[in-house]
Amino acid sequence: MDIMQNKLKISVSYTLKDNNGRIIEEVPENHPFIYLQGFDNIIQGLEDAIKGKNVGDSFSVTVPFEKGYGAYNKELVLEVPKKELTDIGELWLGLELEMFQEEDSQEFHIPEYPEQIYNPKEFPLEREAGVYTVKEIKKDSVVLDGNHPFAGMDLLFDIRVIGIEEPSFSELENGVPDEDDEDFDEEEQDDKNDHRRRWF
Repeated sequence: MDIMQNKLKISVSYTLKDNNGRIIEEVPENHPFIYLQGFDNIIQGLEDAIKGKNVGDSFSVTVPFEKGYGAYNKELVLEVPKKELTDIGELWLGLELEMFQEEDSQEFHIPEYPEQIYNPKEFPLEREAGVYTVKEIKKDSVVLDGNHPFAGMDLLFDIRVIGIEEPSFSELENGVPDEDDEDFDEEEQDDKNDHRRRWF
């Protein structure tokens, strides 16, 4: 079975490098990244490149930022008063916050339910939201960056296709892979989920 059609469950290992050849992310074969082809689980440039590949295939591809995580947007860098983030608790550089901001309010909130997270198709003007990373902590304010860590970067992937499967009904219905039943310890499972989140 090769990856010529959509609606397939794909497992891959990869090494990701920046333009300078620096390794910025690795996913080993024993803990592969799993996604559904054709459901926008991964960036467009990589989904295009993986079409036609078979289990065991290894290849390299450079994905330009236009087909990756887009251009870096300076407007997504915000300075927020610390008092608006008091409910979050301890802050540190690199902390990622999934938040939204009402159009008529300067207050940021962590959504209580997943459906409250910003959906640009349903709420094009009502909210600004997404994952913001703490970039700087000042005396009375915090600088947050809403850009993806790889925004504006061309990305070099060295990839190996580990598995190709038919997805389950629930996976097709939800558009994302089911949680694995493998007996990982909690730290390993968190690491694997971190890899998955980066691609959505």
